[in-house]
Amino acid sequence: MKKAAIVIIATMVLGFASGARAQQVTVSGCAEAGVEKDCIVLKDGEKLYNITHASPKPVVGTYGTVTGSASGGVDTCQQGTLLKPAQWKLDPGKVCANKQ
Repeated sequence: MKKAAIVIIATMVLGFASGARAQQVTVSGCAEAGVEKDCIVLKDGEKLYNITHASPKPVVGTYGTVTGSASGGVDTCQQGTLLKPAQWKLDPGKVCANKQ
């Protein structure tokens, strides 16, 4: 009986832990200045992503693709879904219309 209870508890804990994993997101677009100083965001349709912590650091006004974990956390930018950690890949073949 004690072993069965331990197995059930362990299964529940592992289930909760796997459900808490951050969602992987890949989006492309133009890096834009956020509302707060030094913040960088990327719009994908109606969604807004905070890509400030991407590596290498995106340059505002450039087009690229970011892949990262939607951490659900918050930071000083207080804008968009935070992607952290995240990777930025510049696409020099595409130009942003509103280059800042």
